Amino acid sequence: MISPGAIRLLNLGPTAWARTQSVYRATAELLPANSQGAVIFGQPLHPYLTHGVQQFASETFDLAACERLGLPVVRRLFSGNAEYCDVNQLLFQWVLPVAVGAMHATFLRIAAAASSALRELGVEADYDGAGQFTVKGARLGTLTGGRYESALVCLGCLYLTYDPEPLAQASRNPQPENVTTLWAEAPRPLSPETVQLTLIEHFSRELGRPVERDTPRLPETRRAKEIEMELLGVTLEELPPEETGLAEH
Repeated sequence: MISPGAIRLLNLGPTAWARTQSVYRATAELLPANSQGAVIFGQPLHPYLTHGVQQFASETFDLAACERLGLPVVRRLFSGNAEYCDVNQLLFQWVLPVAVGAMHATFLRIAAAASSALRELGVEADYDGAGQFTVKGARLGTLTGGRYESALVCLGCLYLTYDPEPLAQASRNPQPENVTTLWAEAPRPLSPETVQLTLIEHFSRELGRPVERDTPRLPETRRAKEIEMELLGVTLEELPPEETGLAEH
């Protein structure tokens, strides 16, 4: 049980790709009125592609190429460009009550905390105000978000390393990318755990609340599993209870 007034930390670690898309949505949908919110960290074990809510998958990607490459495609809830995600990206996803403040101001606070954490790690990164963390103009990661259900949601990622080839091969209109990575920019080797701990410290400081380790509650786990099945194109009725994670104990 976390302390009253604390923000929940849900650390998924390296996990199934669909879970990196389901837990934050379930947390937002079931966010209690008195919650201080949650921050969720994860790294997708299987690579996948995402695109902004304003885009269509068939126009953004060559879906035959995606299938050939074994890359699932997910439409994000918010705006932004096409992205390639794999285990070499550290995802951080904020789910906050609307009482925390205006969306734009909250977004900028999270961006500022992430930027200050990166500078502490020796990476001179800035937030460009248009959805990207950059180092001398090269993209180091992204940030997007908006209102979802009764929550404010911010979705961020930072590149530990980055492979531009899958996105280029899957895109209908591939564009040259100016990308850098934490492992290229940091003056010393950085583990995902070190980056995460530094981010948490700066997030806590910026938002003025402790961030404490927690686990998803049963209703959140159930709803997340339903979302995962939707992303995988499988209905819960097609699976036995022990494979859905929804069996009663």
